[in-house]
Amino acid sequence: MKGAFGIILLLFLFLTACSQKNTADIRNGLLWRIESKNGTESYIFGTIHLYPKSELILSDTVIAKLQNCNTLALERDITNEAEQRKYENFQMPELLLESYRAIVSEYGDSLENMEGQLIQKAQESKIKITGLESIDEILNTMKTLSTIKVPENAFIKREILSNYQKSLKMYKEESIGQFKDSITIQIGETITSILVDERNENWLNDIESLIEKDRSFIAVGMEHLGGKEGVINLLRKKGYKLEPIRIDNTPPNISSYKKP
Repeated sequence: MKGAFGIILLLFLFLTACSQKNTADIRNGLLWRIESKNGTESYIFGTIHLYPKSELILSDTVIAKLQNCNTLALERDITNEAEQRKYENFQMPELLLESYRAIVSEYGDSLENMEGQLIQKAQESKIKITGLESIDEILNTMKTLSTIKVPENAFIKREILSNYQKSLKMYKEESIGQFKDSITIQIGETITSILVDERNENWLNDIESLIEKDRSFIAVGMEHLGGKEGVINLLRKKGYKLEPIRIDNTPPNISSYKKP
């Protein structure tokens, strides 16, 4: 199970265009243009860490915006081999293990990793890759998560798969606010605060530093974008101008997934 650790962590380190008015509850939009205070153009993009190839694609629009930047910033730099080795003896929280097992048993080899695709595109274009937090910070979050009681239905396979399939639908619709509401209901306010809201706040200074320095492409789980505590609203409160960019993340000739 150690070899699957990175994928498990990526899974849970978890629009129609909305108007530019400074609304606190951001509901829709996966890709946003950020104008820094010095006029530099950067982007923030909401990912879904694991997804079936038959359901979604990494949009050409997203790839083009990434290739227009000089830095790709993920939740953490998963290309850092020294930090990767710190995973080896860590015991994942049972909620994350059960969720990973259920999704892999249903979708298997059809699953893609969106962060991995972004890294590949960045490396092809010789774009610098960095992270918003260290592995030590993430492991501390996971340790805290392990001490908290989660809802009993969080371990039921059919509930895990139902929630995952709903998340795929919300991703296609770019419904970032609805998704944030959904995971709060699924795993509770305490876990959501630790796993999402507190990390959003901790990332803010690093994001500001990146976008003021150079053209940067920030890619984080879509649950981190929407709502009053989401990164988009936090950046707007800091005085940054953000506007959504429409994308098409649906594969051509999409057909419903059927398990072999």
